Amino acid sequence: MDETKKPSRTSQRATSSDPEAQRLSSFAKFSALVRQGGGDECWYWLGAVNNRGYGVFRVGRRVVMAHRHMFELEHGRPPSGMVLHTCGKKTCVNPSHLYEGSKPNPFNADAVLLEEIERKALPAASSSRGRPGINNPRARLTEQQVKEICALLDQGVSPRIIGFSFGVDAKSIRNIDEGKTWSHVPEVARRAEAPKKRRRGGWRRRG
Repeated sequence: MDETKKPSRTSQRATSSDPEAQRLSSFAKFSALVRQGGGDECWYWLGAVNNRGYGVFRVGRRVVMAHRHMFELEHGRPPSGMVLHTCGKKTCVNPSHLYEGSKPNPFNADAVLLEEIERKALPAASSSRGRPGINNPRARLTEQQVKEICALLDQGVSPRIIGFSFGVDAKSIRNIDEGKTWSHVPEVARRAEAPKKRRRGGWRRRG
């Protein structure tokens, strides 16, 4: 009788909840909702906005203000006080426009009007879906990287490990593996059409 203990569901859940993998996944989702500009332009938040006009983002179970989260990403620490905008635009998350302060900026009607005009000219966050590969402004990979990912998948490397290496979440790697994204890349199209067989813990492709 084999007395080797199988890993418990608790330990499996602990492995799948790798803090670093979660951090990378959260960063990818946050970055996809930031419309970066050039030079000293405002980087507008394209996600949800609260009733005070500030962008908000969910990090785990917490809901944080987008500009404060950007400040923390930029400086590697939470802000010690208020995070204010030099541009006067509440949905701007350009790190160079953010600074710590203790006194709110006075209301700037011109900045508010300009912010409204500029945001209306931007495409919605979901409008880039469906564009192939690198033509998608939300894309975080290049075609060459996708080809490398396919090669690693062929070698049996797990999506979580591959995602960690390329700075994306495991779901993005699985989408490539299943041909849901980057399907115009020949290596991805081949994988999507390849027959699969069931194995313990998931699917393995033949050949």
